[in-house]
Amino acid sequence: MQTGYFSAAWHDIKNSPGWFGKLVLLSLISLIPIFGWIVVAGYLYGWARDIAWNVHSPLPKHIFGNEDGKLYSRGFFVLVIGFVCMLAPWVLEVVWGVVTGVGTAWSGRSHGGIFLAVGLSTTIFSLVIMAAAFFATLFSWVGSMRMSVYGRLGAGFQFNKIWAMMRHDFGGLVRILGMVILLSIGIGIIASILMFFIILIGLFVGFMMTGGNMNLQASHPDAAVWGVIAATSGVVLVLVALYCMLAMVMSVFVEMMLVRALGYWTRQFDVPSWRGQDDPMPFEFAQPPTQQPPYGQPPMQG
Repeated sequence: MQTGYFSAAWHDIKNSPGWFGKLVLLSLISLIPIFGWIVVAGYLYGWARDIAWNVHSPLPKHIFGNEDGKLYSRGFFVLVIGFVCMLAPWVLEVVWGVVTGVGTAWSGRSHGGIFLAVGLSTTIFSLVIMAAAFFATLFSWVGSMRMSVYGRLGAGFQFNKIWAMMRHDFGGLVRILGMVILLSIGIGIIASILMFFIILIGLFVGFMMTGGNMNLQASHPDAAVWGVIAATSGVVLVLVALYCMLAMVMSVFVEMMLVRALGYWTRQFDVPSWRGQDDPMPFEFAQPPTQQPPYGQPPMQG
């Protein structure tokens, strides 16, 4: 059972020729609604499938190369699997929103005890929704990898097979999720710092464009303020556009790390030995150790 999925993923990414250029191009493509993320998902999960097959290769040279002819179908199936898996927590949240709405309205009619019960049950149900979202995320990841290996959407919805894989190395998936969360938090902190400096630089440039004199003591100080705003608006818009692009690059980078790590996680299941999508996987063939009879009792005859 391998560990260090993220470190292995980073090693593969940084050693791919022109990896940063591909990252930026994928980020630009992702700005295209729906189609962009179909391409990104198809490209990344195709690369993850390779390492699941124990085929070590750098990032594919051409994003639209579509060497296996499944770039677009694979990417579309990834979005479908993710959407379907996240329906469960979404439906739970909607249903509970309706229930709490009715309960709150009822409690307003002199039923104070109901209000307390609704508040307590809301906390409990929020935990249920979080658990549902947690498992839905893991199911969508493993389902997307199975779909990528077999090239068929149905393989991504074989929940019994997906659950068997999850149970075999649940800790590995949790570690991957934890690293995604930590990486996202780190990127969020960096993005917040960048936004602060963008605002600071915009204000400084605007102040300098006014000659460094806002003339707030003039008869119309508001005109001086509006002058600074007008001077900084163009600069800030450019900086914000750059910030948004950088944020998208960081988002695609997290996705790239995640998907490659999932490929390494899937590799432990001896993918080259897989047969049909309905057949048992190699680790399922492993028989539990034969139970020994109690001391002094002869073994049972078959």
